[in-house]
Amino acid sequence: MINDSQKLARRLKLYLICGEGLTPEETLRKSALALDGGVTAVQLRVKSWTARECLRTAEELRKICHAHGALFFVNDRLDIALAAGADGVHLGQSDLPVPAARRIAGSGFIIGASSRTRELAAEAQRAGADYIGCGAAFGTSTKKDASVIGPEGIKCALSSAQIPAVAIGGINAGNIALLEGCGACGAAVSGALLNARDPEAVARKLIKEADRIFSKTFI
Repeated sequence: MINDSQKLARRLKLYLICGEGLTPEETLRKSALALDGGVTAVQLRVKSWTARECLRTAEELRKICHAHGALFFVNDRLDIALAAGADGVHLGQSDLPVPAARRIAGSGFIIGASSRTRELAAEAQRAGADYIGCGAAFGTSTKKDASVIGPEGIKCALSSAQIPAVAIGGINAGNIALLEGCGACGAAVSGALLNARDPEAVARKLIKEADRIFSKTFI
């Protein structure tokens, strides 16, 4: 019988992180195209918008994601995630602790946590996170302060993980194959889709590769 973690792992296979550097309108348009191409989850991650801009966009993005059968997450802002009816929130090391978020959000809400070492991954799992975001896999211009640990670093960090994990950082159609065997169940992508002339076509290429690379990952 397939358990909840396996179901979640499949739905994290191609995970779009969007919002920063775009207008709300561009975020919705490009996300919709990427979802048409096969993206399975979307995270709204913005630091520069007002709370009201975030909420309005999150509400619309949730509708688009759910129409495509995809999960919708908000980065950092648990209040926005809950108010918008998101499926979950993703929390970094300096954000609200996972146990506190769980007390507020309840058991049916998906909580992701960023972890780049084996110790942080174990801590996130003990704290009750549902999945881990691990990286940076490669150099990225989206998050310039991210330290690159590479596919081998991800493999090391996830070596004892018993919950799904998504590789993140600089992933594109040219390097996603290097993640095979790293222990992740999916790949989080940003610039490779948002900067593409045809996000739908690029998403189709990425999901095809993700299906091959991650088909046997996780339990």
